[in-house]
This record gives sequence, C-alpha cells and structure tokens, in this order.
Amino acid sequence: MNNSKPVGRVFCRRTQVIAVLTSLILSSIALAALAEDKVDSQAKNPKDTPAKADAPANSDVSAVFADIESLVKEYYPKAKIVRSADKLHFDYKARALNGTQSGLVDLSPESGGVAGDIVVKPGKYTGKERQPSETNMILHMVLFMAPYSEPQDHYFNTRLNYPPDAAVDFLTRFKSIISDQQKGNQEVAVKPAAAPVAAPNTPPSTAVATAPAAAATAPKDAAAKPPGETACDDAISALAVKPGSKESAQAKVSFGSRKLSKYSYPEGRFKVLLPGNPSTKYSNTLGMRSVDYSYPEANGAYVMSYLIAPGMIVQDKISPLLDAVCTNLAKTTKSVEVRRNSLTLQGYQGRQVELAPPGGKEQLARFRLYVVRRYVYIIGAAGTKAWVDSPVVAEYLNSLEVVPEYTASELRALQSAEFDRKREEMQKAAEARSAKFNQNFSEAQSRNRKDFERSQADFKYRRN
Repeated sequence: MNNSKPVGRVFCRRTQVIAVLTSLILSSIALAALAEDKVDSQAKNPKDTPAKADAPANSDVSAVFADIESLVKEYYPKAKIVRSADKLHFDYKARALNGTQSGLVDLSPESGGVAGDIVVKPGKYTGKERQPSETNMILHMVLFMAPYSEPQDHYFNTRLNYPPDAAVDFLTRFKSIISDQQKGNQEVAVKPAAAPVAAPNTPPSTAVATAPAAAATAPKDAAAKPPGETACDDAISALAVKPGSKESAQAKVSFGSRKLSKYSYPEGRFKVLLPGNPSTKYSNTLGMRSVDYSYPEANGAYVMSYLIAPGMIVQDKISPLLDAVCTNLAKTTKSVEVRRNSLTLQGYQGRQVELAPPGGKEQLARFRLYVVRRYVYIIGAAGTKAWVDSPVVAEYLNSLEVVPEYTASELRALQSAEFDRKREEMQKAAEARSAKFNQNFSEAQSRNRKDFERSQADFKYRRN
C-alpha cells in the first residue's frame, strides 16, 4: 500500500482558496482607501454628505443599490435619490404624467433627465408585462426588467424612464448591473470556447473531469468546513499527482501542448486565454462585488479574480494598495514571498508576486495584480514549479486584456482626441500626396524642358 502524500497537497489547499481570500483582503484595503477620501471630501463639502439610508436586509440588494446610486450620481450629479432597505428611487428633470398605461402616476424625464424605481420583491416575477422590455412612450422610453436572484429568492422590479438622448453608456451599464442578478449571481463568459475533449488513456484529464462528480457526492459533514475548503478538497483530489507516477511523466511533456481559447467577461471588462470554461464564485464583501474563477489542471490551477470598488481608486494609493495585497497574500496563505516586481498592463500599475510554501522547492504560485480605475484584477497560477514556469502558463498570464471604464466626459475627450488624431493623420497624408504631386510635376517639367532644348539643338544643327 502506497502511503506517500500527493505532491503539493498542503500548498494546493492554501492556493486553491486564494481567490476567496484575496477578495476579502482587497475589499478591506480598497474600502479603507476609498473611505478615507470620502471622509476628506465630505469634510470639505459637508453639504454633499448624503443622508444616511436604512441598511438593506440583504448584501446583494445593498451592492446593487450602491452600484446604481453610484452610476446615477456619475451621470446625473444633481439627481434626487431616495433609498430604503428594499426600494430605490431617483429622478432628475422629470415631471409627473397622468393616464399612463399602468394607471399610475408616471414620471416623464425631459432632455438630459432620468427617472427610475427599483423595488425588491420576494419570489419570481409573475406579472403579465414582458421582461426585459423597452417601450416607446413618445415623450420618453421605458425600460422594464425583473431579474430573479436565486440565492436570495427575490427579484428586482425595475423601471427606468429615460429620454431619447440618454447616454448609451449609462443605459448599458444600468442594464448590466440589473440583468446580472438573472445569472444566479455569476458572470458567464460570452461565447465560450468548447471545453477541451479529454484524449484517450490520459489519467490527468480524467481526474479533472471527475472532480465535479466527486463534489456532488461529498459527505454531508463537508458543509461544516470553512467556505472554500470543500471545493479545495475536491480540487486537490484532481490536482494531486504522485512523484514518479505515469501521470507525472505525461504531464511533464504536455505543458506546452495545451490549447488555450479566448474568453470574454463583459461585467469584469476583461478577456483572457484559458483551456476551458472555469468554475465561478460570486460574493459581495463590504458592499463590493467580487468574482473568482478557477480552472484546475493536473499540475496546478489557473485562478482569476476581480473586485469592483465603489469608486475610482485614488492614484497615489494604488501603489501602496498593491504592495499591501502582496504582503497579505503571503501572510494569509502562510507562504514565503520569493519575488516581487512592478509591472504595467496597458499603462495601468501592477505587481507580480511569487509565493512558495515554507521549505517547498517544487511548488510555486505566481500572481499578477492590477488596478484599473475602480477594478482590481488578480490573475495567477499555482501548482508545481515546472508547470508554473511552463510556456502555457506564461501565455495565460500574458493574455489578460482589460477594457477600462470611462465616464461620459472622458469618452467624449477620448473621442475628440481620436478625431483630432485621425484628422492630423489625414492632413499629413494629404500633405504627403501634395508634396509627391509637386515633386512629380517638377520632375515632369524638368524632363519636358530638357526634351524641348534637345529638340531645338537637333533642329539648329540639323541632327537627326
């Protein structure tokens, strides 16, 4: 009977919960940084301090209301916002109308205005009105949505009235925040690539494929474990490879053969290469939304997380935030920090940190952290050192692309700058064409003049 321990079992147990732990760490640090700025700004402008709202009964309601409130304030700073535990109302430049189709007093926003109501109700929506739907009321448009949140067993009865000239980005983000509840609090990749088919006689792939089944048949006492521990045990059983085994030999020569496909996540505003559709975990921590992804392999696991802060993280606090997260990663996972260095992604600040278990030479975790406005991203891989150092993991880490979130004024400035750039390019191209034409014309004139002079000389001296 072989009693040898699977390679990296202890380290895998720690690294598999890294996504959940980092979300908690990021939440506390980011919130502290943002809260400090909020206090400072309120001290300078006491009139801008919002009235204290009733605390929502559910964390997801609080998160949704906070996101909507932040979005409304961004586009309509002077909007009136009334918030309670299960209701949110906002309006700006809107007047009351009677005799609407609903039989209720409706608000019709003028140009540059908006009006909306969100009411959280138990169960699923059972009304007759089709949802989601957009209705043209001539004077304004009406957006109706009622997504169901399965974990909390309630739905968000949402009605947004907006004029035809409403900002497209505002409408898109509003719909995204509300419709996201429909997914059972999980973000789904857009057009994910087909999951890789396991090759015959390949034990590591078989182990990964059977991991979900093992999770379904886990003992009842697994529920008593801390959050993430049960999933870690299942992942570890799939990740464990004994030294010198046939599976280990096969894995060593197959690192670079894994084909990666691009996955796009709209809410997370990023794209990344992965070998298959990852498992997803959603959470709301201190009112901030965080999403964690993981994809186990025979020799480790790909992990990807992001957190959405209530507002843009202050520029001069980004570097301390990144360093604090790196330090807390090592502390929380009880690992040794091997290396840390600065890097950037599309011009945004980041850090790369490498962690190893105490005394563990064959195990390694490599994480990259980036702050992109109000989004904090963590992308990494943890497992055997040979696998983490392999080309396929490097390709995965280098594949991250983010789509920065801009305000309407910033978008206008970017569009204006892009227009100016294209106009300058067109002007330079026109000048180049004009210069080329003048050069060709001058050369043609010179040739014609020389031909004329030659013909004159031939005529004068009777030369054929």
